Amino acid sequence: MKEKTAALSFGQFFARWMRLRRDDMLAMLLFPAGFWLLILAVVLVAAAVEGEPFDASAFAIPTAMALLGGMFAGFITGMGSAGVCFTLTVCWGHSRRQGVASLWLGGILYSAANLLLAILLQGAGMLICLAAGVQSGFDLLPLVPPVLWLLLLVAPTAGAVLVKASLRRFGPKAGSWLYLIFMVACIGIPNLDNVAGVDLRPALFALLGAALAAAAVESSIWLLRAPVGGD
Repeated sequence: MKEKTAALSFGQFFARWMRLRRDDMLAMLLFPAGFWLLILAVVLVAAAVEGEPFDASAFAIPTAMALLGGMFAGFITGMGSAGVCFTLTVCWGHSRRQGVASLWLGGILYSAANLLLAILLQGAGMLICLAAGVQSGFDLLPLVPPVLWLLLLVAPTAGAVLVKASLRRFGPKAGSWLYLIFMVACIGIPNLDNVAGVDLRPALFALLGAALAAAAVESSIWLLRAPVGGD
């Protein structure tokens, strides 16, 4: 049986991988959609109560929350893929390289689906605003720089691979260090323009993206060597 499963081509193996992850991925798509709907309802009620003039930029919040929710959903599904599913891949006799490649390809495709969902929700939100007669809405997506689109596409899977590989290599103490780094980045980067007097955030986000990419590549190598189990 092992020889038969190991002889699968990558395309066949990836199809099996996606069938294994399909239900979880589809269920997690509901998270950014539900988050978007909740925030949009709050903004519409606020606009109706406050009346004109109402800050149109508030209508960008639902789309921003959908993008962030999609990243969170991609990270959670990536954790599942890098954990239990990767362990099953090895235990069932498939190669680790197939598992790591499927983890990355499946995660990026899922992030792309989340971005497409956010685009569709943005359009739906503007139509709802027009139908409600509250305001014409606010189109956030043209303001998103290309580098951020790339980060939204890759970061969820990269983060999941980094966390899971670090936990397997260094144990539970790795989680504390990763959480500390994450909190420093979240709190420190948005306030750097107030400290330095100039907006350093674009350069720091680019540096953070490069560091995450390098760490994710190294973490993928760890997954090829780390013991399985314990997920």
